[in-house]
Formats: sequence, structure tokens, C-alpha cells
Amino acid sequence: MGQSKAIDLRIDVSEATGLDDAHVAVSLFLPDPAELGDIPIILFAGPGGGYSRGYFDIHAEGHDGYSEAEFHTAHGFVYVTIDHLGVGDSTTRHNAKLRIETMAAGNDAVVRELVARLRDGTLAQGFPAVPDPFVVGCGQSLGGGITMIMQGRHRTYDAIAPLGISAIHTQLPQPSRDLERMTRATYCFTRATPNQEMVTARSQRGHPDWGYAFHWEETLGDIIATDMKGGYPKRETTPHWGSLTLPPCAIGCNSPHFFAAEVAMIDVPVLLAMGERDVCPDPHREPAEFTSSPDVSLYIVPRMAHMHNFAPTRARMWQRLNRWARMVAADVRAAS
Repeated sequence: MGQSKAIDLRIDVSEATGLDDAHVAVSLFLPDPAELGDIPIILFAGPGGGYSRGYFDIHAEGHDGYSEAEFHTAHGFVYVTIDHLGVGDSTTRHNAKLRIETMAAGNDAVVRELVARLRDGTLAQGFPAVPDPFVVGCGQSLGGGITMIMQGRHRTYDAIAPLGISAIHTQLPQPSRDLERMTRATYCFTRATPNQEMVTARSQRGHPDWGYAFHWEETLGDIIATDMKGGYPKRETTPHWGSLTLPPCAIGCNSPHFFAAEVAMIDVPVLLAMGERDVCPDPHREPAEFTSSPDVSLYIVPRMAHMHNFAPTRARMWQRLNRWARMVAADVRAAS
């Protein structure tokens, strides 16, 4: 496949967030309309902390097959990648006061506007109207947490797939018990914790082994080097899939039961997927948190660490997401 052709947009979310001059950057990836299928699916994807929407369309020199966007559009999905407020090309000047709930409200406004455009045929020039799409929300790490908040608070999607995030306690895997204890002690915040308090608490602790948590051993060394170059999570330089900014409120997402209120309200199908070495210490306990959902699936991908789209088995995650979305769309529509 050649490099994806994206349509880049900026959506005004000032009214939805209560912030002055707030915009969210998105990229649209469109399939051949003939491949949309009987139930057209539009899939929204949000990145993890320290990453941008480019994470879903990775192009590394000398390497092919790292673009999730190419995969999904080739399989008939309308695919939209989102830079959360405070991330990548979206508005960043409000970062110091930004709250995770505000980020979710901004993304919800984006989804509703783009779905409306898809329905009336104004999403992109030459792309047909799709009156009744099945709308799926997907997010990796921070993006998964925001997706769960969106669904609980705003009922944004018809189904969601939080990837590499825990509804119980997101914990970075570490190569030693000492580092594991340190990371657990660092992230003990609530949604009411002031942003500056979270920043100060983290700066006073040691630093986890990000490379071990993020990358499986078989991931190609030059790709890991490119990803880690410039520092993480506060990047001084970044590849096209990274973000130079990360709102302080995102730090809280690694705290126990940070998403509990919204998770308990989610009543649509849920796919929980993660790598073999990821941020859910006990993956099989995760489905029990979604007490209002009638359909919760769990998928653990072998030979995959937390940053799924770099793993040697990344296509297995993409295939499962694609097939799961088709399956639940058919099931939900048949029952309606």
C-alpha cells in the first residue's frame, strides 16, 4: 500500500468546552465507497499520552505495514484520527487548566459534527452521504480513557474499544519490582486533584522504564530509537506520530479507578484489547467493571507491549478490531 491520503481538518469546540478559541485537529481517511458494506462503519481513534493522531498512520523510512489507517480503509471503514485538546496540532494554550472531562467534551463535539457531515454528504467532496453509519470509538491508552469518559458522559458512540487502558488501575509494566512500586506510588490521584499537584508529585518520583513498557523486544531497533528520541513523555523533538505537548490532567489517568463513574454507565458493546505486556496487571478482571454493558469482549495480543502499533503482531489487533466492529454492528442493528 502507498502512503495514506488524509484530509486534515480543524473543528471548533469552543462552545462544547467553554474554552476560548479551542480547536481539535483531525485527519479523515476514506475508503472506496463501494467497500462500505451493508452497515457502514465510521471509526474514531484517539492517541495515548505523548503521541498524536499520527500514531494511527505511522510511516517509517524503509518500513511498510505500520499504518492502521491504511488497514481500516482497505477494509471499508471511514477512519478518523483525533488530536485531543492539548495534543499535537490541536489547541494547546489552555493546557495548564485543562481537565480530562473537557478533553472528552471536545472530542464528543468533533464526533457529532463529523458524523452529521457523513450523514448529509458533506464530510468530503465526492464522498457520498451515509445516512445511517454505525459509530465506533477507539482509543489507545489516554485515548482509551477519554473514550470511556465520552461514552459515560455523552453517549457518543454505538460501541467502544478502549485499548491499553485499565478501568481498574492503569499501571505501567516494569522490569523490576522496585520500579513497579515506584510507578504505583507516583500515580495516586483523583479527578479533583489540581493539575499542578499532579505535575509536582510526578516530578518528585523516579522515572519508569518507558522502553520496556512500550516496546516488545522484537520491535525494530531503529523504530524504537525514533520513537524514544527527544525524550518521553516530555518530548523536546518528536517524530510525526508524537506530540510535543501533554496536558497535566492526563497524568491522573494512571490512578486507581480514575474512570469508574463513567465506566459503570457504559451500556454499549465494549472491546477491551491489550498487549501481552501492557498496563492491565490482571486483564481478566477488567470486563467485570462494565456492569451496564450487555457485551464485553477481552482480547490479549501476544508479543505486544503497550504501544500496540509498533509491535510485530500489530495487525492482529487491527484485524480483531475490524471484525469485532462488523460483528457488533450487525448484532445491534438486528436487535433494533
